[in-house]
Amino acid sequence: MKICIDAGHTLGSNPSPANPDYKEGTRMFELQKYLKAALERFGFEVVCTRTAVTDNPSLYERGMAAKGCELLLSLHSNAVANERNDTVDYVRVIYPVTRKGQVLARELSETVASVMGTSQQPQYVVRWNSAGDADYYGVIRYAAQAGTVGMILEHSFHTQLRAANWLLSDENLKQLALAEASLLAEYYGMEVPEVRYELLKDIKSEFYRPTIEKLLDLGILQGRGGRDSDTVIDLGEDAVRLLVMLDRAGVFDGKKP
Repeated sequence: MKICIDAGHTLGSNPSPANPDYKEGTRMFELQKYLKAALERFGFEVVCTRTAVTDNPSLYERGMAAKGCELLLSLHSNAVANERNDTVDYVRVIYPVTRKGQVLARELSETVASVMGTSQQPQYVVRWNSAGDADYYGVIRYAAQAGTVGMILEHSFHTQLRAANWLLSDENLKQLALAEASLLAEYYGMEVPEVRYELLKDIKSEFYRPTIEKLLDLGILQGRGGRDSDTVIDLGEDAVRLLVMLDRAGVFDGKKP
């Protein structure tokens, strides 16, 4: 199974107006690196449109690089008029107007939103060109010409401070890469090694940990021994992600210890 990863833009491109240390083209190249490694651990063959951070292939070259692949995944972070705006915070996946890959697009949007802890509902959408006869985005259009389903994955908005800071963390990008790779492995029927958290301290994500601690305090989760960070929880990644999504949906609101 072969997948093409396209780190959007190039070195230093699209700096964040909220935190100029964040530059979309540079950080998405880092995410590409981590995602490639994670996918290869699941047995995927991976090709990348940028092999050096300074590379900046054309949209046509990016799309055509996906020839022979099941999927082209173009990695980006979104922007609101290139001005700081801390109110817009959602994940968006753009998939082909043919509707191929719709289920995967939805699952990717939900998974990334869960990992990043975004505050607004994730989106999965198509976008037609002005003539209404093809995809608007060139990388998706050229991937289709190469016979591949292409998607653009917008990791929230770098025009807001929280997302820009979150995406500047290598540990966060590694976590994001693992979640995306795990989903792709499950979707394409690759062998998925289970990620498990034996102890509370094994959950290092700043978006997973508070939910699990909250549910332990409420008694909804029962530890099997140990105290504080050494509490034995023995939960799989899917279970933790589901609990976080339920918590974000307000299922546990109003519960008392």
